[in-house]
Amino acid sequence: VEPGSDQPLNGHVKEILEKYYFFCGQPLRFIPRVQMCNGEPDCASGEDEKHCVKNIPEGPKVSVRLSKDRSTLQVLDRATGNWSSACFDRFTEALAKTACRQMGYSSKPAFNAVAIGPDQELNVVDVTENSQELQVQNSSRPCLSGSLVSLHCLACGKNLKTPRVVGGVEASVDSWPWQVSIQYNKQHICGGSILDAHWVLTAAHCFRKYLDVPNWKVRAGSDRLSSSRSLSVAKIVVIEVNPMYPKDKDIALVKLQSPLTFSGTVRPICLPFFDEELAPATPLWIIGWGNTEEYGGKMSDVLMQASVQVIDNTTCNAEDAYQGEVTEKMLCAGSPEGGVDTCQGDSGGPLMYQSDQWQVVGIVSWGYGCGSPNTPGVYTKVTAYLNWIYSVRKAEL
Repeated sequence: VEPGSDQPLNGHVKEILEKYYFFCGQPLRFIPRVQMCNGEPDCASGEDEKHCVKNIPEGPKVSVRLSKDRSTLQVLDRATGNWSSACFDRFTEALAKTACRQMGYSSKPAFNAVAIGPDQELNVVDVTENSQELQVQNSSRPCLSGSLVSLHCLACGKNLKTPRVVGGVEASVDSWPWQVSIQYNKQHICGGSILDAHWVLTAAHCFRKYLDVPNWKVRAGSDRLSSSRSLSVAKIVVIEVNPMYPKDKDIALVKLQSPLTFSGTVRPICLPFFDEELAPATPLWIIGWGNTEEYGGKMSDVLMQASVQVIDNTTCNAEDAYQGEVTEKMLCAGSPEGGVDTCQGDSGGPLMYQSDQWQVVGIVSWGYGCGSPNTPGVYTKVTAYLNWIYSVRKAEL
């Protein structure tokens, strides 16, 4: 036998061991993987509890937000608690950068002037900056330009190919370049959507079982589960949940170790505007690699897409449906006659709405069965958690 030819074997043994055991450093010992992230340090220096899913509660209100009225910027006056629209006079690139940073974006923003509309309800004010926060200037100067600031922190929500098909059919990554597969030990667990070069949005319940971050990976840029490169994860963040309401707050953010390079097949989807209200029957889209049959069925290796529509919460909470389990921080979507729905394995993926650009308005969360007419899919309502998303990303900048 040639020297060095036992390399693959050692590598294989190491891979098997690492699947079931975690190696502690000084002093060297190994512990069963299930003891990682269980709240008790088993390694002498506690490294088995260092890289775990983190709980971050909802923080204070972020003082900037964007309206669906042409992506115009609104600023909170902390003293009065009132929101105002930002006047374009004297608005600068530095102020645009600060506003975007407050929402957790580090990219170069774009902004322009848009005329104040006839139905402008908020005061229009000059804004300034104070300790990396936008503030309302207290002078009562009129907005001479008659224009508001339209702000875009990141080019998002554009795909190369618009989907045309309805019903569960094969999808192409050119239509959904923000869709990723979130995997544990190379097994697809959940879908997710790219928000920017570092962050992926998904569901918290994906991480109930395995809390050790290093074994989670993200695959982007492909409509096949098996073909794309896996990306390392730096951090996984969920909101603190009340155990009495386990279906609530089903939202998580995954931070990648190195930033994504955007391309035709890897792009971010937009977050929704804070005031985006979706009327019943609004058409939406769902995608995923989930089970293609309600019971059993296997994961689809090919990405599937379907169009659904908003079902209002009253209908969704009816006696023959969810009986009040759907809260105002959740959205229901399905097809009135059933047959089109998300299923196990689609969790964490986006529920998408197309206005000027594609927005992620929901996160696949829960439901009874798959595709039955009375119990449509229930989704985490993203607008309810914008503040949390902004503050988690901002804290990492």
